[in-house]
Order: sequence, then structure tokens, then C-alpha cells
Amino acid sequence: MFPSPYNHRMTHPASVKLSVDILVVGRGPVGATAALALARLGRSVALVGPAQSIAAQPAPGLDTRVFAISTPSIALLRSLGVWQALSPARTNPVQRMQVLPSTADTARMLEFDAYEAALESLASIVESGELARVLDQALRFSSVRLIEAEVSGFAGSDDADATLRLADGREIQARLVVAADGAQSTVRSLAGIEADFSDYDQHAIVGSFLTEKPHRDTAHQWFGEHGILALLPLPPQSSPDLPGYRGRVSMVWSAPQALADELCALPAQALAERVGALSGRALGAVAPLSGTAVSPLRLGRVRSVIGSRLALIGDAAHVVHPLAGQGMNLGFGDVSSLRDALASAPDPGLRSVLRQYERSRAEPVLVMRCVTDGLQRLFDSRRIAALGPLAHPLMLARDLGWRFVASSPILRRRLTERASGL
Repeated sequence: MFPSPYNHRMTHPASVKLSVDILVVGRGPVGATAALALARLGRSVALVGPAQSIAAQPAPGLDTRVFAISTPSIALLRSLGVWQALSPARTNPVQRMQVLPSTADTARMLEFDAYEAALESLASIVESGELARVLDQALRFSSVRLIEAEVSGFAGSDDADATLRLADGREIQARLVVAADGAQSTVRSLAGIEADFSDYDQHAIVGSFLTEKPHRDTAHQWFGEHGILALLPLPPQSSPDLPGYRGRVSMVWSAPQALADELCALPAQALAERVGALSGRALGAVAPLSGTAVSPLRLGRVRSVIGSRLALIGDAAHVVHPLAGQGMNLGFGDVSSLRDALASAPDPGLRSVLRQYERSRAEPVLVMRCVTDGLQRLFDSRRIAALGPLAHPLMLARDLGWRFVASSPILRRRLTERASGL
């Protein structure tokens, strides 16, 4: 699928300084994609960070983490030869999305349909391990230099190359450093860029389940006092122990902390029964397929996404609530915008070039932050109850607005296009 490799791992004595045009820090999907995309510009690129554990990739259906990849993100990955290499057994298109404002039988469904919006799909669900495997393969068959090390120091100046110091004593000079090392970015901290995080007092519980009914490429989402429950379509998988189950889904349950603790303590089958009951048996009975993983949810903002010879991308630049599944797509959007800003720049680290990248990302990130944070707050029953006498009129206004959008084909189409990243 990929041409012959230029290199695998690069090792250099501590006394030797390595110099490259662009140095990307972070071996996650966003960092790996950035390294591949920027190398396509003809720049010398190095990627620093601990190697991902690809050999331990779980079998299909057992990967607890999945990503909803939007149309623009798919185009980016396809341009790098990555999307074509993904296994069909680990990806599934989303043709429809059905969202309910509560679990009540009288709740008005808000439905987004790719066919009605003349789209190939709304998104595609991809297993985390599969995306990591293909990106790792692409990196090893590219010109990107792979350096497996931790970062211990950073110095950047507009008038000179940036210097990155590794924990083993080596130093790397680069005209531009790209920090893709996550929400707790070491590079961002070393550069003195302030970040502000606020807790949602929610935890995301993720896992895979078999379902009695096929999902028909439809994603489901329910809001309510339980938080936000999402069931995302995965390729069907038969089980000899459960021959009557014809579907497979990935669950993302953003639950209030107390409820999350309760759910995590349940046996697997009991949790599956809770999921089936809360979803109103939309997919019939539900059976556990994988274990579950849990992580706290936060909103993260940074003072600036650029510094001296430095650009922040992915979670190092922004963290949003996962209810819309757009965190990874924001990161891939960062990669596309940074690539475009650097395409014709004589010096990739010039402040004017980095400001162009900063401006291009300001509106998309702000819109997604406002949408996800606003929806979370609007349907957070604890926050609404704290408003006292204002709670009831707010709920009435919310429900009226929901019904208006649900009954308007034009608004639904516009929202569908926004949700798919177009």
C-alpha cells in the first residue's frame, strides 16, 4: 500500500545536533498526520515522542475507543494514502443521526440524513487502534524521521531556530516546532503559553456492544438526567454465543460523576441492560462485547495557539466536550490549515505565517466550543435546576426551539452540513 521506506527509527549520539525544517512533537493521530502532511510540502520533518503500542491492537470489536471522522478529515487522510489503507472491518459510515432531547416516549426526534443533504455520509466511525496502525505504517514508509524520546526543554525565538531538548540530552534545532502532545502539552508549558481547564463533573464511559437489531448505519444520541448517551455504528460482527444479535455499536456515555462511578461498578451484562433500557430498546437487546474505559471530561482553552517558532494543534490547542464527536476533527482541521499556511512560506516559523494559521482556526474552534459547551449546559439538569425560578421558562424555550429545528427541513440540512464539516 505504501512505497519503500526511507527510514525507521533515527538514533543520534547526544553530542550530535539534529537540524530539520519542522519538528512535530506527539505520536498520536493528529501529530502523525501533521508530520505526514508537512513532509509532503518538501520540508524535512522529524516526529518526536514515545512510540504508540501498535502490536497490542485489540481484535475487531474489542477496541474501546473510536473516532467519528468527518468528510474534510477523510479527504485529508485520503490525500496522504492513509484512509485507503484502513480495514473495512474496522470502519463504518454514518448515514443518519437520530438525536432525542430526553428518553421520554413523547420526545421529538431530531434526525440528520446524508441522503437528504446530498452527502456521501455524515461521517465514518473508525477504531482508534486501526487508525494508529495505518498511520504508523505510513510514517515508516515516509521521509519523516522518527525519534522515540521524551521532551525536557524548549527554547524559541522569532530571530533564530527553535531548540528542543530531549530527556536523553540530545538537542534538535527546527525552524518550526509543532506541538501535538495532548491536553497536558509539555511543549506548551515549556513555552509559557497559559491554558485554562474547567471540569464538566462528567466522565465518558466507552465500550463496544452487540445489538439484537441492525443499526442501519445510524448513530443515536439521547440527552437527559443521565447525561448524554451515544451509540455509534460499527461493522456487524457475529457471535456464536449470541446468534440472534445482528449489530455492533460503540457506546460513549457522558455521565455525571456519581452515575459514572455507579455504572463502572456494574458487571458487564448489567451495564448492557442499562444501556438497552435507557435507549428504549431502539436496537433491541444489548450484550457486552468489550470492556469499558472511563475518562473525565473537561473544557480547555489556551491563551494563544502560536508562539515563537511554535504552533499548537489538536488537544494541545483546544479541548471540547465529546458530545458532537468533533475533537479529533478539530485537530485534523488544524493540520490542514497549518499545511496551507506553510505551503508557500519561505520560512515555516515566521510570525506572519503562524498568524495566518491562528486566524484560520479562530472561528471554527470558537464555533465548535460554543456549540458543544452550550448544548451540554442547556441539557444539564443540575445546572438548570440551580437557576431556580428561571429553570422552567428556560426548559420551555429549549423544548420549543428543539421542536422548531426538528420540523424545519432547511435548518436540519444546514445543521447536517455543519455536522459533517462542510
